[in-house]
Amino acid sequence: MDKKKIIFISLSILILIGGLHFYSLYKKGEEGSEESYFIFVCPSGAEIRVNYEEEGDLAVVQLEGKVYRLKLAVSASGARYANEDESVVFWEHQGEAMVLFNDDPVYDGCKLQRLE
Repeated sequence: MDKKKIIFISLSILILIGGLHFYSLYKKGEEGSEESYFIFVCPSGAEIRVNYEEEGDLAVVQLEGKVYRLKLAVSASGARYANEDESVVFWEHQGEAMVLFNDDPVYDGCKLQRLE
């Protein structure tokens, strides 16, 4: 087997394992109570708590003592959730999240830490 095939297979396996890990966290959150949240920690130390409802069509985002109920929106990559006028957007891609207020990325580079 040549080197390119080995690298391709190795990378494919790593991507598959990462996807399965995130999916298992998602399924664990589904099976848990309504109080199961994904916790994203931002470089600033802020925590974003997210609970996915309605089979992933709705994200309940808790941030700075406020709760935002955001619907799944069109996205080229990752999972993007927004309110009606898109003034609040939560965007998650491969275990990293950001929150935008009026198109300003107020919280960016937030990493998935755990499921509570």
